[in-house]
Amino acid sequence: MNRSTDPRMQADVLAPEAASATDAEFLAQQAALMAAARSELNAVAQAVMGNRFGAIRTEYTKQDNREFTVLTDSRGNDVNLWLDAIPMPTGMIANSVANTTSNEYILHVSDRLPGEHLTRVLAHEVGELLAVRDRSGQGMTPVRESLLERGREIGEQPELSSQDHGRIGELNWLAERANDVGLSEVQRSGARAELSAMLDHCGLRPVAPTSELEAHATDLESAQTRRYVSRPFLSPGAKRLVRELARPIEQLDPADATSLQAAREAALVAQRQVEAFIGRREVTMPMPGYAQNGVPYPRDSLKAAAPQWAEHRAQVSDHTVENIQQEAEGEGLPRRQVVIGGGASLAGRNPEALLVDGVGRWHLDPGAGIVQSADQDRDLQQWMGVDPYQAVSKPGERVSIEAVRLWEDQLATQGPVVNGQAHLRLGQDGLEAEVQPFDRDGNPSGAALRVACDGTPSVATGLPPEVVPGMPRGPNGVESRSEAVRLISERLHELEGAGVTGAEELRTRLTEADRGGQDAAGLLKTLQSSPLKDALTAGLGEGPAARMENCFTILDATQKWESAREAAPGRALMGDEVAESRFNPGDANHWIVAGSGGTGVANAEIILLKDPEAKVTIIGAATPPALKHQVQYREMLETYRKSGRLTFIDARVGAIETFEDENGRTSFRVPYTKGDPPERMELTGDGYVASLGRTNPLPSAVQALANEVRDQGGQISGDLRFDRDDQYIGYGLTFRTQDGQEHRVDVDGAASWQLPREIFPPEEGLQGRLNEMGARALPAETGNAAPGFSPIARQSALKARAVAAEQAGDANAVRRRADIPDRWKRPEPAAEAGSTTEPTPSPAPGTAPTLAPTAPQREPAAEVPKQPAPAAPKPAPGRGAPDAHLWQMGVPQARRSSSAAPTQPQQLPPDQQRPGPTRGPDLGD
Repeated sequence: MNRSTDPRMQADVLAPEAASATDAEFLAQQAALMAAARSELNAVAQAVMGNRFGAIRTEYTKQDNREFTVLTDSRGNDVNLWLDAIPMPTGMIANSVANTTSNEYILHVSDRLPGEHLTRVLAHEVGELLAVRDRSGQGMTPVRESLLERGREIGEQPELSSQDHGRIGELNWLAERANDVGLSEVQRSGARAELSAMLDHCGLRPVAPTSELEAHATDLESAQTRRYVSRPFLSPGAKRLVRELARPIEQLDPADATSLQAAREAALVAQRQVEAFIGRREVTMPMPGYAQNGVPYPRDSLKAAAPQWAEHRAQVSDHTVENIQQEAEGEGLPRRQVVIGGGASLAGRNPEALLVDGVGRWHLDPGAGIVQSADQDRDLQQWMGVDPYQAVSKPGERVSIEAVRLWEDQLATQGPVVNGQAHLRLGQDGLEAEVQPFDRDGNPSGAALRVACDGTPSVATGLPPEVVPGMPRGPNGVESRSEAVRLISERLHELEGAGVTGAEELRTRLTEADRGGQDAAGLLKTLQSSPLKDALTAGLGEGPAARMENCFTILDATQKWESAREAAPGRALMGDEVAESRFNPGDANHWIVAGSGGTGVANAEIILLKDPEAKVTIIGAATPPALKHQVQYREMLETYRKSGRLTFIDARVGAIETFEDENGRTSFRVPYTKGDPPERMELTGDGYVASLGRTNPLPSAVQALANEVRDQGGQISGDLRFDRDDQYIGYGLTFRTQDGQEHRVDVDGAASWQLPREIFPPEEGLQGRLNEMGARALPAETGNAAPGFSPIARQSALKARAVAAEQAGDANAVRRRADIPDRWKRPEPAAEAGSTTEPTPSPAPGTAPTLAPTAPQREPAAEVPKQPAPAAPKPAPGRGAPDAHLWQMGVPQARRSSSAAPTQPQQLPPDQQRPGPTRGPDLGD
């Protein structure tokens, strides 16, 4: 229920002004909302489900003691509900995730939600989630257009959307309260008035005056159609009230007419507030996934359309390069807003900016698609403007890779784009981007371009590189060769300052060797042959000394890894090489995938798909909880583990070792420990894929800039970036040169969830707190994670909105912080009056249907002993009119840069009937 049909409720979920509410107040509101939700959910579920309702109880996870609710229908089928009140973008009332893969349903309400709206919101979300579940269970994609919205056009075969079922849930709940003799007269009449007002918003009552005969007749016909379609799903009490109240206001009794008129006047005021806050910006960006005629691409046409759009993108890239080259022939460098990287972050694509993107990850991935289903990623329509259900035959299927490629290429070509890579550097007048274009095969093509950066460059280059086997872990761990070199260099700088002879020379040699591409063996030789090796740890405390020793451990592990790759070309791979199809699966018979996380499992699937004879062993720590809720993981267990081609080993993996098998071929030995007490064992195979996790360096696009700044005696600092609603939109880097100049670079997308350790020291624990925030917003039960495709689309759309507001003069639109807002910490549970942990008796067997999408024959809910009402949550802090949440609203549309736009490519992007242009940015003549 991201946006209610009732503008009064929209206006009540209000944006806090600066300092209008403290984090402590928000945490108290979160606790109060959850206490009330747990107490009221029993009654709400009964009202929404009617005789489909069976029981409700509270349970806790064994691993981390998180609370969830088990909702059981009258036939004993369970669904798990995960409730929370969290910070949400202004204007969002609630958000839900329907994980039909593992039967987990996440229901989040805004911590700005006034307590008086809570039960109605719960009723909506329960009704909507069950409708998604019912329809998905029959393999039916959701109804795209809602029917129960006044003004909506009614088709020849009107159907109810999942949002409509949520609205019916609200009507049933309000009817339950209006008819509840246990409530006061004020409460009952208030529920009746809310239901009556809701009939307007849902188009269930004619609102045109009866004196306007033609308009009233049209309005009445539409209302009657909606009532006919809705009637089978309304409770008996709701049906009765709809009969009484769904009449023109002129025909209502005086009390109902008076309350309805007051509600209409309040709704008009609220609607004006909403519109004034949102504004009426023109939206010119076309929706990706749609053809020129406005019709979504059919699923069976995606495979053909995706390569055509890839070629169109390549042509736009060629023309962008030509324009920059022509402009560079004049005086000075071409000046552009610069965005480096794409992927799901293209949801916030600014069509005015120069996008430099190497067409990586999803364009190269040979797998079947992203690992979530269309059901799990249904909010892509809200944040990216695409309909994931158009890319699947059933709602529980994974979103196809062709759809993802097409979406990204359509978004990329809505402005100037260069298929290539870019590195930021210091220039004479600010930052510059060194852009290397790629050809159709992804290889460097032609001379690099130089572009002056207009404003703050943005980097969204995806997840950073992976770690090598044997990385030392723990509080003093060192994760990569580059981190080891940096830490040793910093220690040598300290020794240099203390007057130690040779420290400066060794630091210079080490830095030059590392930047020059010297292998790990060479770096180790340089260090171990130096008389200063022992001085590196001398005088240090236990922790710093252990970390310095671990620098040598990671260099040794990297040396073994590099030696293995040299001894067995193409058979010792990083996981990203598999994900980007830069390998031949037939080169090995038994592949060892080190790492049991999402990347490791995805890589195993690619190998098994591409070579039907290959066997794979995944070895690593216990499978992350989120994987068990994903479509891909379950499909792999069903398809490959049962056939014996896929094996899992839960263990701790050591550094890689090589040996020659009986045929003289280089193979791999993987030492590992498992059990309690730990037992050392080993695994052998002729192919090895390292998918053990990610390093946390600076993004490669800013590494050259960082070296320049530090070599000149400057400094680099970082901060976290949140919008005014405490939504994380990435981190920022500030490069301060020795002469006092400052240059900003913003990092968003998946890269923003891996904080560079050299800027955000691991001992400060900020990375862990960021991960905890991400897990609260996206629990494992969603089958998703913060750096996933759909969550990054959401984050990037919010970032675009915040940046647009900041550029328009809103000083609080983007907030730079040193830590996670306390508002994201889990609040202490509020004291609850009453309990809902005891199951409610189910109706007699055989008297009620299951949770199927058939219309329930509702009977009044069984009597349940009433519980004392909990202390109601306070009105939400910081009320104000809501902002727009749609992805398009955050994208600047009216402003045009002075730089030349790319000319129109000769080959036009594809339509369903024939190639034809999309409406997008002006591509010139």
